Amino acid sequence: MSLSRRDLLTASALMLAGPGFALRAAGRESVADGLTKPIVLCWNENPYGPSPAARAAASEAIAVSCRYPDDELKPLAAALAAREGVAPECIVTGTGSGELLRALGLLAARDGGEIIAAEPTFTEITEYAHSCGASVRFVPVDKRLRLDLPAMAAAVTARTRAVYVCNPNNPTSTAIAAADIRAFVAALPDHVTAIVDEAYLDFVTAPEVTSVVDLTQGTRRVVVLHTFSKIHGMAGIRCGYAVARADVARELAAARMTTPNVFAVRAARASLGDQAYLSDTRRRILASRLRLTTALAGLKLPYGEPQGNFVFFDTRMPLPRFTELMRARNILVGRHFAPYDSWCRITIGTESEVEAFVSALPGVLAGA
Repeated sequence: MSLSRRDLLTASALMLAGPGFALRAAGRESVADGLTKPIVLCWNENPYGPSPAARAAASEAIAVSCRYPDDELKPLAAALAAREGVAPECIVTGTGSGELLRALGLLAARDGGEIIAAEPTFTEITEYAHSCGASVRFVPVDKRLRLDLPAMAAAVTARTRAVYVCNPNNPTSTAIAAADIRAFVAALPDHVTAIVDEAYLDFVTAPEVTSVVDLTQGTRRVVVLHTFSKIHGMAGIRCGYAVARADVARELAAARMTTPNVFAVRAARASLGDQAYLSDTRRRILASRLRLTTALAGLKLPYGEPQGNFVFFDTRMPLPRFTELMRARNILVGRHFAPYDSWCRITIGTESEVEAFVSALPGVLAGA
């Protein structure tokens, strides 16, 4: 297939304009075809997308995409190390933090190891580790839908190789204090790796919930994961990184299977410097999160105290029914998370998307 100069110019213009322009254009085409695009509130994506600087960097990288990005990985690691206050050898980049979670699951599965995780929580590491031969022991969240760290500590055995702590937790959006994580890590046996996933930390408002990246430089085996998929709006570009002690970082780097491409590397570096855009994105998402929880409270629907860019709440009906009613209104909502059969995870979309969901909610609850 060959592309004309006009095709290339159009593609470049769409990339520079960003996903909002592309979606609006697609929406116009859909309306012309008698169809409408659904409102997608089921994947914890950042609807505002990458910063202008990141978009420009990714677009400019097209010209050098015939080259391998190996020489650009070290500058990215150096920039991330400076951000986290560690040495560059303590940074491991990956194609999203999900890939690094899989690599950690692979390491834990060696010799039939065991992983401890909450239920419900993000399942990238547990599902992959299980497929590699690991045993997985799930510990229910507490009554406030928070990770039950004392129960998770009690579940550790001689076979346990890793404990997975997602903070804020996906799908409940609840979070636990950094002091509690520090005490938890200090009490773990030396052979256990504490994996702390801080993918949603940028949306936290609770002052006691902060990063524990400093624990990676201590005597315990601790890995802290960060991603460019959430506040940076780069879920489709795939870039994430881990922070760990140098020896642990080497183990993780050897277990990963890929490294970020040139678009991810350049967009990530540019996004790190666009703090004004990141701050504005955070402000808008937090305002919409408050709009959503205010509506849920008004309808007397229980929900976990949200600290991520999503809210987990009780629909008071079987989730398949709620999903069906929302789909009929062209709104896609979150999937089932056992054992919470009537609970739904809702991503914080744009202001208009959240308003559409809130407006549809009373009719859906009435079964209309």
